[in-house]
Order: sequence, then C-alpha cells, then structure tokens
Amino acid sequence: MSKRSSGEGTFYHDDKRNLWIFQIMYYDAENHRRRQKFTGKTRRIARDKWETFKEQLEKSKEPVQEVLTVADWLHECMTTMVKPRIRARTYEKYVSSLKNYVLPAFGKTALNELDATALQRHFNRLLSHGGLKGTGISSSTVRAARRYFSMCLDEAVRAGKLESNPVKRTRPPKLVKKEIVVLTNTEVDRLIDAALEIDHPYMGRMMSELIALTAHTGLRQGEVFGLKWEDIDLDQAALHVRRSLAHVVGKGAVFQAPKTMKSRRNVALMPKDVEQLRSYQVWQKEYAESLGNMFHWHNLIFTSPFGEPLSPTNFTRRYFQPLLKKCNIREGFTFHGLRHTHATLLLQQGVNPKVVQERLGHSSIKVTMDTYSHVLPDMQRPAIDALNKIFREGYAAMASSIS
Repeated sequence: MSKRSSGEGTFYHDDKRNLWIFQIMYYDAENHRRRQKFTGKTRRIARDKWETFKEQLEKSKEPVQEVLTVADWLHECMTTMVKPRIRARTYEKYVSSLKNYVLPAFGKTALNELDATALQRHFNRLLSHGGLKGTGISSSTVRAARRYFSMCLDEAVRAGKLESNPVKRTRPPKLVKKEIVVLTNTEVDRLIDAALEIDHPYMGRMMSELIALTAHTGLRQGEVFGLKWEDIDLDQAALHVRRSLAHVVGKGAVFQAPKTMKSRRNVALMPKDVEQLRSYQVWQKEYAESLGNMFHWHNLIFTSPFGEPLSPTNFTRRYFQPLLKKCNIREGFTFHGLRHTHATLLLQQGVNPKVVQERLGHSSIKVTMDTYSHVLPDMQRPAIDALNKIFREGYAAMASSIS
C-alpha cells in the first residue's frame, strides 16, 4: 500500500500569486519517493487537496501520474503540435516570447492551477516593468505573448489536459501603435549615394543596389535578401517574390516560403531599376570571377563579400546602422522603414491603396489601410479639392440657368 513520508509537510505563501502552497514528500504505489505541491487561496484548501490526493493514492496500486506543469506542456505543445505547421523563424519567435514573458512567472505552475486573475496581473506587470532592464515592454509584445500562450492552452483543452483556457478570461492590453518612421525621396537618394562610399570593394556597390531596390519595390527584408537572379525578368521589368531568407538559431540561413499566399507576387520595376540591375549583374559576375573558388555562388542577387546569404544582424550592425548615422537619418528608422517609405510615398502621390497592397503583398486591404492610417489625412485633400470643383461648377451652372 502507498504510504506517506514522515513529517506533515510544509506551508509557505506565494506573494506574487497570493496563494498558499503545501509541499510534502510521499511514496507512490511503486514505493518511489515523490515531492508534491498543492495550492489554494487558504492553508485549509491547500491541505484538503493533499488529503484528497492521499486518499486516491492509497486506494490505487497504479503509479501516480506526476503533475503537468506549464513548462512541460508548453514544450510538448510547441514541439509536437505547433512546430510542424509553421515556418522555422516563426517558431523561433513563438518560443522566444514564451521563454521570456511566460515561463519565468508560470513555468513551474501546475497547468490546471492557472488562475485568470494572476495571469491578468502578470500581463499588466509586463507593460509596466517586464523588460530586461526593468522597463515596460510594448503593448504589441505583451499581446503577442498572451496570444501564443492562449494558443497553447487551447491545444491543452483539445487534448483533454485542461477544462478551459484561463487566458481567454483576461483582457489584452490596448494596442499602442509606434510611430512609423519613413524617409523622403531625397533622403532615400542620399542613403543610396552614401552606400557607394562605403570603404569596401563589394559592400558599397551591393548595399547601394540593395537599398535602392528595397525602397523602389517595398519588399520585406527577408524577401529582398532571398532574391535570386532567376526571380528577375529584366525584359519584362518585373521581379517575382518566390521565397524569403530567414536566419534560425542553430540552423543559420534558411530559405522558406513567402509569409502568406498574397506575399507570393509579381512586382513591376522602374526602367531605372532595370538598367541598374543589368549593370550590377555584370559587375557582380566579374567580382565573383576575380575571387574564384573563394566566392560561393548561390545565384543570390545580394550576398556577403564571399557570396553567402546576408546575415540580418551582421548587416545591420556593421553596415546599415553606421550608414544611417552618417546620413543623419532620424532615430528609430530601420531597414523595414524602407518598405514603409515605399508605401507612404505612393499613397501620398494618390496611388490606389489596392495597388499598394498588391505591391507590398499584404493579406488584405485592411492591413494596408490600418498600417498607413497616418497618410489618410493627406489622401483626403485631393478628395476635398475634387468636391470643391464639382460643387463650384454645379453652383455656377445653376446660377447661370436662373439668370
């Protein structure tokens, strides 16, 4: 028969969760020494849980199933249920978010002991001082962590590990959008010209072409880094987005499918871009031939000095950020800002938002309009001018007919 260890166990209070915890050592049906924790709002509730557990234990000769913790379930869920159906870089993002913003607070908690109130307090706390330096993290980061955690708990409900999802009984923080930092067309040209002055025989020319093409097409960083010469139709003045380049921890450079179905698209090129790409293609081949076997040819348009796929971290730290500083570009501008710049400049010129959506590869027109709502006031002006003209001419015609 199962028996408990000597001693009556110990109580302690978890101030963060406002729970009493009763911890005790016991022997299971196979005479294995175990340690177990029982939680409750009061000491009595925690102790009663142990008494109920002990009665069930003593009636059974089967080994007692160990408590499933949040950490155990998140690992099982992410590796078994989530990883096979998402992109490697996306999986890495999910795992990082859960590791940094969920597991430190709830990793050791029994899955079935999760409490909505404690979860809400935790999400609120992340907003105020959840960063590494004790500062708050953005509302979008908290909302993402909450969403990934909820996704895993939904899987636990489907698997019969949990009766309901307590995260769904919490409220997500209000989304506070960061200001999008974009460049003027003059600043884009200045950045392109400054890249040519980089003191490196390959990186200067390559970066100049990279920045120009990104600003002129609105491609995502992974999409432009993953472009191959076979994706460019110079005769038809178009490029085809067929893949994206991502860097995954432990794997390095990984080519993957575009972000969404809409991301797999054709993007028209300006004659200027076609001319520049023709010249750059000849130059790149001559450069590669000059290095011989030292240049690893992958048919990529934009590469490291030895032909390898670009590393976003190395590219940003060693080349792009110093270039921004040299050109006195406003703080907060990133490489992704070239994509925002492309869209903003087009919308400001009155280009149909549907066309902008198609060039960017957004999944819907709503995404485009929500992202670039800061441009909407400017887009209203041509409408007002048109209305003034319409009704001014209408009133003039009416007055003429009356007279």
